[in-house]
Amino acid sequence: MTDLAARTQMQVIHVDYPLAPEHPYPEATEALYDIYQSLVVQGLQPKDIILSGDSCGANLALALCLRLKEQPELMPSGLILLSPFLDLTLTSESLRFNQKHDALLSLEALQTGIQHYIGNQIAADDPRVSPIFDDLHGLPPTLVQVGSKEILLDDAKRFREKAEDAGVKVQFKLYTGMWHNFQMFNAWFDEAKQALSDIAEFAHELDKT
Repeated sequence: MTDLAARTQMQVIHVDYPLAPEHPYPEATEALYDIYQSLVVQGLQPKDIILSGDSCGANLALALCLRLKEQPELMPSGLILLSPFLDLTLTSESLRFNQKHDALLSLEALQTGIQHYIGNQIAADDPRVSPIFDDLHGLPPTLVQVGSKEILLDDAKRFREKAEDAGVKVQFKLYTGMWHNFQMFNAWFDEAKQALSDIAEFAHELDKT
């Protein structure tokens, strides 16, 4: 967060949302919606907000944006999805062909997390938890970052294709040789440094509009 704030020279609000298994679905999504509403009530303009998240947080950021379509005046100016986990049915092919290459995330970790998060209370293909299956029309300009060695590579690719088909302006950035959430390792890897620079460039372009 501090690196993002330094690169963008923008205020960053980090949300400590409730986590599973103690707080399963829909507690996190409801908490994020309430926090967003409270920021607007306090006077923050949606046009000055960029929603962002990594991994599961990217899932929640996208789900919040999709929920805000019911109140389009509240839609943020942009969306940033870092190594997004968008399909809880685990049908992306990269889960298999990259499982030996992703240095941070495993299929087993995803399976355990899904069970903790949704259990048997909601289907894994429900768009409220797998937003890749939702109608993506009306989303704001979106930046997607993903590494070539991620098991979630195809979640990002599938989102790009579906979002572009829905008329969403998408910037898709693929970083060769990188794994899940590689942006966290920007102190050591040039690709991660470049990813932060790309985030700042995207944010500044939105700030001009």
